[in-house]
Amino acid sequence: MNDNQMNYGIAEKHSFKDTLRNIGNIAAVGTHRYYFYVTHEGDTSQNKISKNELLQLLVGNKQLQDLILANELNIDKGGEFTMGIMNTSIAQNIISYLNR
Repeated sequence: MNDNQMNYGIAEKHSFKDTLRNIGNIAAVGTHRYYFYVTHEGDTSQNKISKNELLQLLVGNKQLQDLILANELNIDKGGEFTMGIMNTSIAQNIISYLNR
């Protein structure tokens, strides 16, 4: 955990609309939405991080910022993205950087 006693992670967004879209399509690629979140020590709630907040958190890592700005992660303004083979390592690197 970092100095601020915050922990960062990735969670899958679950909504009724997503569930309906995925019925009968278990192997659907690109239909599962994910988001970055932060939890604070002593609080188990996950606070979703927007794209702008994520860019601010990555101010010390220009390479990761550039990947987000170049839309390599395909993240929307609300912070949601789809995860695939190509961008999984980017998401993992972001979490590793934030939890350093």
